[in-house]
Amino acid sequence: MVNTIKAIEREIQKTPDKLILYEHFFECIKILAKTDKDLAYKYNAVFRKYLKKALRIFRDKLALGKIDFLRKESYHIEAVDKFDSYLIFVEWNREPNKKFYLPRRKVLKVLVDDLQDLSDHVIDFLGISLPPRVGKSTLCIFFMTWMMGKKPHIANVMSGHSDKLTSGFYEEILNIITDHNTYLWHEVFPTVKLADKSAKDESVDLESKKRFSTLTCRSIEGTLTGAVEIGEGGVLYSDDLVEDLEESLNPDRLQSKYDAYAMLASLDGLMQLHCNGNVTKAHDRLEKHLNQQAHGQHRSGNS
Repeated sequence: MVNTIKAIEREIQKTPDKLILYEHFFECIKILAKTDKDLAYKYNAVFRKYLKKALRIFRDKLALGKIDFLRKESYHIEAVDKFDSYLIFVEWNREPNKKFYLPRRKVLKVLVDDLQDLSDHVIDFLGISLPPRVGKSTLCIFFMTWMMGKKPHIANVMSGHSDKLTSGFYEEILNIITDHNTYLWHEVFPTVKLADKSAKDESVDLESKKRFSTLTCRSIEGTLTGAVEIGEGGVLYSDDLVEDLEESLNPDRLQSKYDAYAMLASLDGLMQLHCNGNVTKAHDRLEKHLNQQAHGQHRSGNS
């Protein structure tokens, strides 16, 4: 198959205006992906470069439409395994000015790579400290929808400083999963179905209703003991655990939040994703607790 791909590549270099060559190239990539995904994705990256050039070569609307379809499918084939491709594909149908990821990709790609490492278990703790409005929380919400689709039977938790914040997480997660006109989550995970949802409990179940849902959103000082659990391979996501300056200066409140987080973080096999804005002394102290005491010597990364 590799020799066939190389032969097609040579033909495209000679006659780049033959649409059928691009279609054959992608068919070979799909076949190769069944036996060697890494190699297939390597050629897929090369394929996209040829497609980018093809957009400047073809003038016919029908041909351009087919090239655009091949571009879309080149991301689709990788979307389950590559977070960057998932982000591009899942928003493919959105108007350019409405898309979240592509306009911010140059800034966020380094964080996307870190989240990929978290998913691949290269690291099991990722701490993110970035200014407001960069898009870190929205990016992490997309990450959670990706992980939920990949492992629908594993329980995950998203936590924050208040019920209002976690309610927003729940609504955005549900929107990405269920709004088929805006997002293509259902095409990335066509066999994964929404089994149950509860605005009251801020929970989402995929595939089947479970005691511990695929996702539960709960404030850090809400009911956690016995009500939520993170399964092995699941994600514990915390976002802005410290609400404001007044709270950051209260050591008792910080300790209480640390204790609540540590109870969840002590579970074996989970991945931890901690997100906050500009680092204050209080955030720094809390993050050191999270990174050193609650997690022991786990592998970690910081963005």
